[in-house]
Amino acid sequence: MESRGPSPNELYPNEHIKSICYIKNAITRDNIIVGDYTYYDDINGAEKFEEHVTHHYEFIGDKLIIGKFCAIAKGIEFVMNGANHRMNSVTTYPFNIMAHGWERAVPDLKDLPLKGDTVIGNDVWIGQNVTVMPGVHIGNGAIIAANSTVVKDIPAYSIAGEILVK
Repeated sequence: MESRGPSPNELYPNEHIKSICYIKNAITRDNIIVGDYTYYDDINGAEKFEEHVTHHYEFIGDKLIIGKFCAIAKGIEFVMNGANHRMNSVTTYPFNIMAHGWERAVPDLKDLPLKGDTVIGNDVWIGQNVTVMPGVHIGNGAIIAANSTVVKDIPAYSIAGEILVK
């Protein structure tokens, strides 16, 4: 039978190129959802994608949702809501996570500046060394330039970041 492309259920779409993996097949956490054929390209271990999703704690309840057919280059970092500190208090210091009695000062989730789920549409191209901040929505077909920090929603089919053209 003639092949009609790689299986979306394989870790590596091309078994000879281990720097590219289909992310959904490397995910172990329930709060990360990735569509078919979305890949991560990293010579230092594409299958370690989850290490690039930081401050992502189940008790907060936020999700990272990435659509189908996305291309994500090495150096990506998705900063999730757990990185946010209280801003309506006397201090932004997270005393509660330091233990030794300070854990009694645990803030309610309603006191934290939660931004919601981070959502990446279908067919999005994210260049290398990009940081995506919590709660950002990137629309279908968008392109995010290398070395960008995404701090606000990006409309579908737009280009975001510094693009240098000769």
